[in-house]
Amino acid sequence: MRVSPQLLRSNRFLTKANPLSVANFRSRADLKGGSNPQSKPNNADYTHLRKVFDDQKYFNQFTKSFSENKTLNSSIPALFTSKRSGLFRNENLSTPNGLVDFSKNSLREAKALVSSMMEDVKVSEDGRLTYIKKLDQLSDILCRVIDVAEFIRVAHPSQKWINAAQQTHEIMFEYMNQLNTNVELYEHLRDILSDTSLTKRFTEEEIQVGEYLKQDFERSGIHMDPKTRHNFVAITQEISLLGSHFNNEIHNLKSYWCEITPEEFESIDDSLLKKEIYSYQSKSPSAKRGVDTVQIPLAGHIPYSILTSCSSEKVRRRVWIALHNSSDEQIATLNAFLKYRATLATMLGYKSFSHYQLEHKMAKNPENVVTFLTNLQKSLREKGVMEEINKLYKYKDDYDEEKFKNSSAIDIIDDIKPWDRDYLLEKVQQDSTEEVKSLKSINAYFSVGTIVAGLSELFKSIYNVEFVAEPTLKGETWDQNQVRKVAVVDLSTKKKLGYLYLDFWSPKVLPSHFTIVCSRKLNTEINTETKEKMRELVQLDEQEDYQLPVISLICNFQKAEVTIGRFAGIENEKPTLLSLNQVDTVFHEMGHAMHSMIGRTDLHNLSGTRCSTDFVELPSVLMESFSKDPRVLCKIAKHYETDEPLPEELLSQHQTQKVMLDECETYMQSKMAMLDQVLHNEEVVAMLAKDFNSFDSTPIYHKLESDLKVFADKWSTWHGKFPHLFSYGAVYYSYLLDRAIAEKVWNGLFAKDPWSREAGEKYKNSILKWGGTRDPWVCLAEALEIDELSKGDSRAMEIIGHDSL
Repeated sequence: MRVSPQLLRSNRFLTKANPLSVANFRSRADLKGGSNPQSKPNNADYTHLRKVFDDQKYFNQFTKSFSENKTLNSSIPALFTSKRSGLFRNENLSTPNGLVDFSKNSLREAKALVSSMMEDVKVSEDGRLTYIKKLDQLSDILCRVIDVAEFIRVAHPSQKWINAAQQTHEIMFEYMNQLNTNVELYEHLRDILSDTSLTKRFTEEEIQVGEYLKQDFERSGIHMDPKTRHNFVAITQEISLLGSHFNNEIHNLKSYWCEITPEEFESIDDSLLKKEIYSYQSKSPSAKRGVDTVQIPLAGHIPYSILTSCSSEKVRRRVWIALHNSSDEQIATLNAFLKYRATLATMLGYKSFSHYQLEHKMAKNPENVVTFLTNLQKSLREKGVMEEINKLYKYKDDYDEEKFKNSSAIDIIDDIKPWDRDYLLEKVQQDSTEEVKSLKSINAYFSVGTIVAGLSELFKSIYNVEFVAEPTLKGETWDQNQVRKVAVVDLSTKKKLGYLYLDFWSPKVLPSHFTIVCSRKLNTEINTETKEKMRELVQLDEQEDYQLPVISLICNFQKAEVTIGRFAGIENEKPTLLSLNQVDTVFHEMGHAMHSMIGRTDLHNLSGTRCSTDFVELPSVLMESFSKDPRVLCKIAKHYETDEPLPEELLSQHQTQKVMLDECETYMQSKMAMLDQVLHNEEVVAMLAKDFNSFDSTPIYHKLESDLKVFADKWSTWHGKFPHLFSYGAVYYSYLLDRAIAEKVWNGLFAKDPWSREAGEKYKNSILKWGGTRDPWVCLAEALEIDELSKGDSRAMEIIGHDSL
């Protein structure tokens, strides 16, 4: 039983009075019922949202200036009052101890619900008719704790909170393992789903959730005899522990020093770099051994400086391999969980772990995935990859034009080693340095507030949905000065779809999307929960019938420095300015967020992003097409000082510089996806059958690299640094598949006009609103008007893969 989720020109603020006075903040009482996608934005709304993110003083005053906001059906005392909240308005989460108590209380609630379910299902028809809703509620109770604890563990700045989250994790997962092996719980569900007199009275969504949970039980070995099931659970738990250890050690190296000879040291061109390396020698291993070698520290900028600037291939080779080598222990951990995964799959009757994982995914089986990846790689090699490789090749120190003309494509690919990539790319970029230097800076057009307000305008145009900034209570966020809260409002109904908590300046988290609460209809009708109780735990819609989805987006952007102006006491603070890549990141993460907002369902297990793993990246990848389109970016990007729109020519120049090895990067992603397949396939099962104990993933990795070429790595153990081998486990191809699907959707719906309400409504109604309640292939067939896609067979994969990238 799965109980956890599987990431326009505006005027200045117009007022004659104090621009930060309470009267000048939008009350939001006048939310409009619709909008013309071609109409100009409401400048007051737009400017307000922009300044909430870009102007810290404005944000502070905005937060303090609200004592109540009844127009949004909530009481919001000012920050200077004594009233406090808990994280995300969960009243239990005001302290770290509160989190632990919340987990214990939720555990008691879950156990009580299970007990009543088991009793009711035996004695009444009503107990059987409400069984699936109660199972879904049980899942939500547990996820409400586990999801917020995982967020705190990863993102919260306080170690006390992190420790409490770890304790919470241990408390909850012990019980979850009991639920996953509860035979009686499963048997009741199985019997209910096989009783047509009951199922004809269920909603389609209830049947889907029931089948989905039944499937999870069965894929967790619930049908096994007690002894075999005990072994199965023990192996599952061991995989989880191994995976946690694998991810914790992902950045560690086999050694933090790279040994080279004195002669090789002298071949380093940069005298300052040599001096810096030499200064570390007293701390190096060779100093203690008295060995006449030079040790290069593999930390900080030094190894990367060598890889980009050192003309000695020998030195680059040594440093590159050392920098990509995992520890022996890390490879042993990887080998162990690969072996256990194969064992679990065979215990369940599958040919391989890949077959087990893909059975209910869009791809359906590993054969379809391998075919998709093979066709993609062939297409990439025939198109942009060779063009990019040829450009690098011409910058080799020993480049010979005659030899180049007489060399085959394979020879050229083989001749550029992985340690040549950054060195040659640096030379290509240096050759265009003057052109790059002459480019006007583009970051000034991309303040955080400009991008968030621009996204609101885009969503208003295509979905009739907008962002509305809301102040927060004390304790509602993990950083009161930094985190912004945004309500997502449907303008056609004037109702909130959910909440975003946005922290663009995290010191510890890479760009990430966290689901804190999923959309779900409250079970007040069957008397298993009350509105009064749920108000303490979640944020509800206007009628208090649904709990609203809560999403947190975290990025690690750098805040602008504060400078002192000409007059004492006056500070000048720039807003945070983003690069093109960072703009892509915000758009990408907002794609996930809008999926959660629009994908409202009655049951928790199919809400928003809780859809097929290899479909979940579609909304986020599609948003990258918007962020790259000049018709979008040049309309929403504005200079933070002058409000000048971004010139299209300037955008084009920067985008050209940005995609120098774009095709090669995609090819490398396909290699990683293929590695994910070969380490979880039937051949691994066969190898283990012959000799379980001596299994080693490294030769498999090196053989794949040799076969697929393009910066082929036949020397390092980098595969021990690939975290998605555990987190995705045979499903890493998803991003590439969704990229192919996204291109089809973009070309079919938005390419003509990315601001089109008609296209947005079609995309929203055929794909986004369904969450996980509808077969993704059926969604795509409707969106693209290609009936063949609805079958989701090998032909459907072929249609998606054809000329998609």
